[in-house]
Formats: sequence, C-alpha cells, structure tokens
Amino acid sequence: MPLLATISSDAALERLRAVCFGFAGTEEKISHGAPSFHVRGKMFVTFADDHHGDGRMAAWCKADFERQRALVDEDPDRYFVPPYVGVKGWVGVRLNHPEMDWDALVFIVEEGWASVAPKSVQSQAPKPPPVMAARPKTDPALSAKVYERLAALCEKLAGASTEREKWSATFRVKGKPFAYFLDNHHGDGIIGAWVRVPAGENAALAASQPDRYFVPPYLGPRGWVGVRLDLAKVDWKDVAVRIEASYASVVTPHPSA
Repeated sequence: MPLLATISSDAALERLRAVCFGFAGTEEKISHGAPSFHVRGKMFVTFADDHHGDGRMAAWCKADFERQRALVDEDPDRYFVPPYVGVKGWVGVRLNHPEMDWDALVFIVEEGWASVAPKSVQSQAPKPPPVMAARPKTDPALSAKVYERLAALCEKLAGASTEREKWSATFRVKGKPFAYFLDNHHGDGIIGAWVRVPAGENAALAASQPDRYFVPPYLGPRGWVGVRLDLAKVDWKDVAVRIEASYASVVTPHPSA
C-alpha cells in the first residue's frame, strides 16, 4: 500500500534541494520533467513525485549495489530499488515516510555526490540554492472530467481496451495503441490526448494552431499529434474525428505502413 504523505511535495523538494546544494558544484536541472541534481553534468539525485502513480514521494540517489542492497534489506518500507536507474545501483528513499530520517539522507546523498564530483570541485565551498522555480500543475477536477469524455469516445469503438494509470491512460485495439491520455506528462503542464495522424500532418497542425495542437515527445517522429484538452473551449467533434481516424489506421493499416 502506498504510504500517506506526511509532507507536501513542494516542502519535500525544498528540503531535498537544501541537502543537495549543501555540496559544492551542485546544479539543478529538469530531467524528464523532474528536478534533478548534477555536478559537471553528472546526476547524483533526482526527485520523483508519484512516478507513474506509485504513490511515492522520493529521492532517487546514486549509489553502488552493495549500498543499495544493504539499505533495501534493512528497511524495505523506507528504501527501494527505483525503476531505470536501480539496475545501476541507485537507491530510492521515500521522503513521505512517516519516520523519514533527513540526517541519514544527507549521508546517502553525499556518497552519490562524491562519486561524481571531481576532486577540484570537492575542495570548493558550496553555494546556496537558487530560488526554486514553480513546477507546472494541472487541475485534478478538469483532468478527471476530460478523461471521462475522452474514454467514452475511445471505448465505444469495437475491440477497444483501456489501460488506466493515475496520470495517464492507453487505448488499444488489436494490442496496438491508437490514443493516449496524459496529464502533466513529465511536468509539461498539459492535459491532452495523443493520436496517430498521417505522415507530416502533426507538424503542420502544430505550426498552424500551436494553442491547440503540439508534437509530442517520443511518438511525434512516428506521426502522432497531441491535442490539448485543457483549453477553455475544446472542439470535441474534432477530437472524436481524430480518435476514429487513429483507430482506423490501426484496424486497417495502410499497405505501406
């Protein structure tokens, strides 16, 4: 069961920033929508807030496999193997644990920092953190409302299935996706749908109506377009037409596809 938050996301990030900037040479960047901390371009900590709906507010910290195993074995409620970087020895620390030990986190972060910081940097004095930039947020009520409407359009199509996560959903037919719902994907501040369109159409739509359409990451080069669902006025007839066309392209693909 996910642990209940005992600290707000912004407060946890502020404390994590204070820990990371306590070490010389620290720089903050946004990586895949998440605040991450680097030294000379090498990351040693990233902040993960409910990553893919896992219910964790956490710091993913650079470590080695021995340290990772020791921490997870010692307290699996507090420490875990994070996705992606866990296979490299990184360890996840739950910041929303009821008994979060910030002093212990300092030592874990220091080990990760020392593993990437050059000796010339380690001898320098740390600098105070810059003012924390506001992170994009979306309206949960609006997100739920537009998701229900989008899901109704997709699920009425023959053979369509839905895979729902907290902040996203995938709509498939014949095992292949024809639409996605995404809420604040990697901190982009957008509630929208991604659908398939003919080659080249996504760039043309994004250029002609940038307030309504955008080329999404990852799938944009493969002919997908993003449609904003968080506008004051959404053209749901257009959304329905695009959903049906995307569905049809999967059910009856072009011979050259």
